[in-house]
Amino acid sequence: MLIRSEKIERFLRHHRWDDAKTEKINSDASNRKYTRLFKKQNTSILMDSDPTTNESIENFIYFTNQLRKQKFSAPKIYGQDICNGLLLLEDLGSDSFANILKSKPHLENHIYQEAINQLIEIRKNKIPHLTRKYDLKILLQEAVLFSEWYLSPLRASYESSHLLKILRVSLQETLKQDTTLVLRDYHAENLMWLPDRRNNRRVGLLDYQDALAGNPAYDIASLLKDARREVPKKLQEELIKYFLKKTNLDHAVFSRDYSILSAQRNLKIIGIFSRLSIRDNKSGYLDLIPRVWKNLQDDLKHPSLNELSEFIKSNSPQPTLENLGKLFKA
Repeated sequence: MLIRSEKIERFLRHHRWDDAKTEKINSDASNRKYTRLFKKQNTSILMDSDPTTNESIENFIYFTNQLRKQKFSAPKIYGQDICNGLLLLEDLGSDSFANILKSKPHLENHIYQEAINQLIEIRKNKIPHLTRKYDLKILLQEAVLFSEWYLSPLRASYESSHLLKILRVSLQETLKQDTTLVLRDYHAENLMWLPDRRNNRRVGLLDYQDALAGNPAYDIASLLKDARREVPKKLQEELIKYFLKKTNLDHAVFSRDYSILSAQRNLKIIGIFSRLSIRDNKSGYLDLIPRVWKNLQDDLKHPSLNELSEFIKSNSPQPTLENLGKLFKA
């Protein structure tokens, strides 16, 4: 049986990239690994998604092909080995929104509006027919990560069933709207700025393999309530106003759904970041929890979330240095 490195070498040799120079790319929170390959004047990206520790790459391939058919800038697939979880991909460069705004902060308003334009265009297209629904079961399963990995390790006194009961009522309201393709991790780390391309192709897409059919407010919240960088409040408000003007969605309904789904997402992220520290020994994610907590507190100001707000106040320890230290040692 071939070891992992031998499988990768065979895959690259088959696609004539075995003699390329390599550069490791910082990976996401998953166990996937990425390597940039250099050969003469060309580059490509090797995605190494070991099927023994990751889900199949079939979803990534499916949504890549669907997004490209709809003229969005998902990376071309040059080669694939589904059984071994290997992909050879187009290199969209290093200019993620997060990276480029460090050196060119004056572009913030412009590129974020381009990201909103892309969501508007995605909404105009048909949802790929194999896309699963972002249903109540999935939304609640995600939110309960907050209980399992943040509240429980901190020995908070709470009833998980009560939290789910509160969320169930709120989340059911968000399921009444027309759905769109929701990419789910639509934020500055996963959006690439490609200014030489035209129209909505100027925004490159990464990390969309878990896409579902759901409420359009979700990806707006993912973009504007970013766990890794602050988006100015004024810009958030302007972009939401712009999105609503372009889509003719009801302002009050959207505002409610946006707050509910952002709260659900932030509860999930706090749970995931806590799990990454406790289970996967990736303690660096704990540093991001205070920003996510701040975003959650902002969400809870909406009157539709009064009951959830009271629950959080009464049962959820704040992410102080002392409490984050407990998660580090758990």
